[in-house]
Amino acid sequence: MSATKKALKSIKSQLEEKNSEAALYEATNLLKSIGEDAPEAAQVLIFRGLALTQLQRNEEAEKSYIHAYKLQPSNPLASMGLKRLYEKNQQWDKLSQLLELYRALDQLLPSSPLVPLLQSVPAPSGSYVPFPSPIYPPSSAAIPPSLPNPLPHALHLVASLPLLTNLLVRAESLVYTTTEQKVKVGRQRLGAGPEKEVRRKVEAEVLGGELGMRMVELLKEVGSHPNVAEDVRREVEIREFNFWRKLGASSPYPDAKRTSSAKSNKGAQSSKTSSTDLPATSLFTPHSYPTPDKDEALSRTNDLANGFVLLGITGKGAEEGWSWVLEGKDELTLFYDIELLHKYAKAFPESKMTDFIDDYCRWFKLPLPEPEEEEETPQPADGEESFAQKANKKIKNRRGRNGMNARERRKARRAAGQQGVLSEDLDLEEREELVSGMTKLVDQLPKSIFAHRVMARISLQEADWANAIAFGDKAKALVKELENERGISLPNVRASIDTTLGLACVPYFAPKHHPRAIRLLDGVLKSHPDNKEARFARAQIHQAAGKWAYARKEFQALIDAGGDEKDVVAAKEELGWCLVNEGELEKGREILEEVVEIRDARNEQDGKDDEAYQRARAWYRLGRTEWMIGDDESRQHAEEWFMASIRALPTFPSSYTSLGICYSSATPPDEERALKCFQKAFELDATETEAAHRLAIGYANEDEWALVRTIAMRVMEGEGGLDGVAGGEVMNAKGRFAPQNGWAWKALGSTEVHYKNYAKAAQAYQIALRGDPTDVSMWVMLGESYVKCGRHIAGLKALNHALELQPLNWRAYFNIGDTQAQLGAFDKAIEAYEKVLSLTDTREIGIVAALAEANLSLGRHTAAGGFRQRSRNALHAAIRLATDVLKDGRSHRAWAWKTIGDATFELSNEESSLEEALSSSEVVQPVLQRLIDDDTDRRSQVEGLGHAANLLQSSPNLEHTLKTSIFAFAYRANLLKNEPRVADPALYDLASSLHTLALRLPDSESKTSCLKAAISAIRLALERDAGDERLWNALGVICGTAGPQVAQHAFVVSLELYSKDPIVWANLGYLYLRLEDVELANQCFLKAQIIDPDYAPAWFGQGMLAERNGDKQHAKALYSHSVTLSAGSLLEADLALAIATFERFLVPGAQIDTNLLHQPAFALRHYCHQRPNDFAAAHLYALICERLGLVDEAASSLERAAVVLEEEFERTESADIESRYAIALCNLGRVQLAAKKYSTALDTLNNCWELISDSIDGTIVSLKAQCRLLQGLIHYWLGQIDESLEAFQNSLDEASASQDLKTKEEVAVLLSRTLWGLGGDDAKETAKSNLMECLSQEKPLLKVISTLAAIAVISSDPDLVEAAISELSSRPVESRVKEDPSGQSDLVLYLHAIVEGDTEQAHKVLERAVQASPTNVKSRNRLAEALIQAGKSQEANDVLRTSGGVEDAKSKARMESLRGTAEILEGDEGGISRLQKGVMLAPWEEDGWNALTWGRRVVAEAEAE
Repeated sequence: MSATKKALKSIKSQLEEKNSEAALYEATNLLKSIGEDAPEAAQVLIFRGLALTQLQRNEEAEKSYIHAYKLQPSNPLASMGLKRLYEKNQQWDKLSQLLELYRALDQLLPSSPLVPLLQSVPAPSGSYVPFPSPIYPPSSAAIPPSLPNPLPHALHLVASLPLLTNLLVRAESLVYTTTEQKVKVGRQRLGAGPEKEVRRKVEAEVLGGELGMRMVELLKEVGSHPNVAEDVRREVEIREFNFWRKLGASSPYPDAKRTSSAKSNKGAQSSKTSSTDLPATSLFTPHSYPTPDKDEALSRTNDLANGFVLLGITGKGAEEGWSWVLEGKDELTLFYDIELLHKYAKAFPESKMTDFIDDYCRWFKLPLPEPEEEEETPQPADGEESFAQKANKKIKNRRGRNGMNARERRKARRAAGQQGVLSEDLDLEEREELVSGMTKLVDQLPKSIFAHRVMARISLQEADWANAIAFGDKAKALVKELENERGISLPNVRASIDTTLGLACVPYFAPKHHPRAIRLLDGVLKSHPDNKEARFARAQIHQAAGKWAYARKEFQALIDAGGDEKDVVAAKEELGWCLVNEGELEKGREILEEVVEIRDARNEQDGKDDEAYQRARAWYRLGRTEWMIGDDESRQHAEEWFMASIRALPTFPSSYTSLGICYSSATPPDEERALKCFQKAFELDATETEAAHRLAIGYANEDEWALVRTIAMRVMEGEGGLDGVAGGEVMNAKGRFAPQNGWAWKALGSTEVHYKNYAKAAQAYQIALRGDPTDVSMWVMLGESYVKCGRHIAGLKALNHALELQPLNWRAYFNIGDTQAQLGAFDKAIEAYEKVLSLTDTREIGIVAALAEANLSLGRHTAAGGFRQRSRNALHAAIRLATDVLKDGRSHRAWAWKTIGDATFELSNEESSLEEALSSSEVVQPVLQRLIDDDTDRRSQVEGLGHAANLLQSSPNLEHTLKTSIFAFAYRANLLKNEPRVADPALYDLASSLHTLALRLPDSESKTSCLKAAISAIRLALERDAGDERLWNALGVICGTAGPQVAQHAFVVSLELYSKDPIVWANLGYLYLRLEDVELANQCFLKAQIIDPDYAPAWFGQGMLAERNGDKQHAKALYSHSVTLSAGSLLEADLALAIATFERFLVPGAQIDTNLLHQPAFALRHYCHQRPNDFAAAHLYALICERLGLVDEAASSLERAAVVLEEEFERTESADIESRYAIALCNLGRVQLAAKKYSTALDTLNNCWELISDSIDGTIVSLKAQCRLLQGLIHYWLGQIDESLEAFQNSLDEASASQDLKTKEEVAVLLSRTLWGLGGDDAKETAKSNLMECLSQEKPLLKVISTLAAIAVISSDPDLVEAAISELSSRPVESRVKEDPSGQSDLVLYLHAIVEGDTEQAHKVLERAVQASPTNVKSRNRLAEALIQAGKSQEANDVLRTSGGVEDAKSKARMESLRGTAEILEGDEGGISRLQKGVMLAPWEEDGWNALTWGRRVVAEAEAE
């Protein structure tokens, strides 16, 4: 105990010395040591709270004081510390709660049971201290009032009005601040929703809670106090009304309320256990308030609002109560309680609603509100301005009729009404002023159902359908909002608004809004069957839909119901019109005549024509009836009735339309008067579609498309097609509708097509098709528009849909063909054009020409893809079709000869044999005959070629088709020589074809003549137009070989005219390359690449430069890129790529994947088809095919090359050609040997030997040994052993004679193997001696040594084995791998080690071979196979797993088989999948199938065990 006191003294001294941190530390430790049950714990907590207060840690200090207060409520230090803390922080609510001041003050309210007792106590002696009364209402709800200090005596406060007012202001401030704080916090939560929703929930919580209920109780206390002022009482009542209105609007329905109440109660219970709340005292118990529900709040709101109206309360804010009553009326009509409206106007004379009521009464001719009593205004002193004069200055800009503003006019109107001098009828100007004023007022009454209902009906009466719908929709939304807020139903108001909306939707852009109108009107008639307006409108909808029987029944029901005479007459008119449209013309005419008589009689009797429109309409309908009857007398009467209709109302448009039809149907027709009538009708009303249609047709026939567009746009506007009710565009998804006048959109589309606005035309056609989806012509035009604006797929879909509707529509097929041709699907285009020809009786020239163009394009396209025969067939068809065009007349000769020239020019590139030339000549012969027949004066003669007659008489060759192209172009150039616009292209075509022929011809006089003719044609074109850069480029190309200086000049001039043509830059680069100017050539090629990076010849030129510079790898990459860009069209790139790729395979010992040769093989195949006379390309193609194992294709290519070389050799007898021919024959024999065509190969080699036997040329001499060697091999395979040995010996002799030691060694090896295979001691000794002779050379081939070693091992000759093996072992491993890629030498060493029983040494031999060439898969496979045989399957698997790239499929298949075998031996059944993969990679290999069979058997046996 003494220690605790010491500690308390220490803490106290620390606090006195302001050592707050030390005091807090000691107090905290002391409290932990003694615990909360010790009697000193409260004192320690007080010291701790004081230390925290000094440290400004107020929240912790408050908790510490409250804890001490709970432990010892009698300790005054705890309450004193809290009091000082609350005073310091100005927390007056907590201070008052601590002191229980406000609970004590609540006992002094008039409703407290202590008031009578306290009032009986005598007043205290001494001076009276008054309680200051706050100003009510307060200036700001955010600032709570404070209590005076000191407070008056309690007896002076009993039932005191100032005390009540103070408490009320404080309660209102607490409600306001609490609401705003909770709204702010609620808005910061995730997913809180909009501020309006958050505020609604917070108001329901706060106003329905203790704070809100206390505030409303105080409002009642103040309002019922006897001493309260009248203005304060009214203000209190208004605030109470606003309180219950807010609570009713924010409160949920009872079910939700119970849930929220349960939650709030639970929260309240949990909050009571908080550590920061003071304990409840026994002196005062808090008052509990019942929580009102939504129904109770709305009931109290209704009672207060009705009280306002009953008592005529007019204070500030009371108007909301009046509006509550007015807007809550469920009136079926617009005629609300006039007494209520007058009281409203009198109560709030300055209100906007009062102004609206005043105008409402005037419009509907109801009694006006009483005029305001004029107060006497003081007279101004001299020189001063009166109030009226000041007001006049303020409102002078808003003056209306008679210099008065709107409010002054209302006052004058009221006074005139009271005096009885107000006119009953409204003139036009006053009606406009009323509508304008009420429209402005309704914008200032956004929540008034009454105002919006009135404006909707007024707009309906004024035929302002758009505003009627807008006001009606707004009123409907306000009704829904009010019903949700008050929990009531207003069926009559809803029915009235729906009626107004339905009536407005019927004529508003009819029949666009009829579906909505019928829904609204059906709902109204279901609840109010006697609503005549709704029934009449529904009948009109039936009329618009053509349901005349239904409409007639509705009108008959209205007539039977009776009522106002005008309404009955209107129903009779509609009934008669229904009968007319049903075909009962006589009955309908009788009724219409009766209606006309009644209305004319009323007009004459009343003297005012308020039914002019109805009279004009009735006369018009009567005239239409007469016109429909059809006889001459009736039609004469019809014209008279139309005139009568116009006399009744000169602006009635339908009568003008019908009158125009009368004039146009007369005999003879009066088109001028009819046109004027149609123009007048359309000017008056844009919905007169018949007049508009006739006008549009007339203007379209006159090519007045601007007027057609104007008419179509007006018709659309009249129909509501451009803008909907909500103002949305027609192409908006929400604004789409089916137009009633599709012809207008069709006309608009045709207009847009005329002006080449194809996208807009497509939109117009789309909308037109909504009205008539089965219009085939419209689908075709839509497809055409889609295609012309670049949407080809959409166009094809539209055209195909047109064919679904009408399968024999040739125009759709024609457009499909045109579209497919544009897309490059020429075969489909041809199919479509042929379908058009089959559907039409006559072969129209345009269709035949389109089919010819499609075939020509197909020929070019398939030729670029390498489909030669398809290309030839298409080109033949194009020539035949163009010839058919020539037969039809002379008007299309230029086009036809252009097509024939292009087709024959392309066809000449696809001819590689004489047979193909003969096939083409059958197609070309009729063309030549036609040319000869047409060209009687022989103007198509070409220098160096003569006339087409000469070609027709000559036998066809490979240049026959190309010459036909030249004559066609020459004749076309002659036909167009007087046409400056197209003469130059014709000469250009002629020059191009001549230059192509010159390139194909050998150097001769004919070639020179062709070049001269080409140059002459280009020069003639340049004389006509020297500014065409293409002509200068053509001149440069033609003169490239003949005159480089002229060519350079031509290219430079072309670039000066147009410097961004990559073709010219590339041509100039090739010219510089030919002239050995590498730098300039490189610059030109780079410039061409910059202009067009996809121009293949520029990249090819760069490749040629790289090859000249020795950069083979870069050159090959450039060639490959040019081949990719050109897609096979640049043949030179194909050849260059093939050469660059094949050169790598000529390096001795190179291990290269043969798959690299596939791309060059395809490229060369295409090249050889295009240029069959290029023997070098054919020879190269054969060598590549030989490498790929395509021996038959290689033999065929070499045969073609040999034929070409033989012809060339016979023509030139050149030694170079002779050597090439010999090489081709030798290679052909070798390939035929590989193809097992032994007899053919022997004949070929015999021919080769005959050619080279007597030659002394170095190149040919080296072939002698090879030729004899191949002959020996062939004899061997033919079984002719003696001849084979003789040939081998001859080969050795030829190699020795030519000092070709390498060939000699190769022959010796082959001869030795052959002799050893024959058997016999003499043969084997001869084989050994031949090899030993080769071994005597300084450095014999490794193949010789390995063969000798193999023979030694087999023959068990120890001396020879030792010598051969030592020679092999002396060679480095790297040298052996390089010289012997097949690994034969390593295999011999391996077998020798196996024979010697040294398995480890054998494996080391194979391992060293793998280490020397890690990428050689064959070496790895050999090592793995050896390891598997030795039982080391895991090591074998490791060797194969680390292998790199695989050269070919065979090696990869072998590797997979070995890996699968190793895995199965290791017990892994997954090896089966690898064995299967090996079989799939090389299914022709028998070893793979055997391995798979073995693996499956092993796995099956393992599973059986």
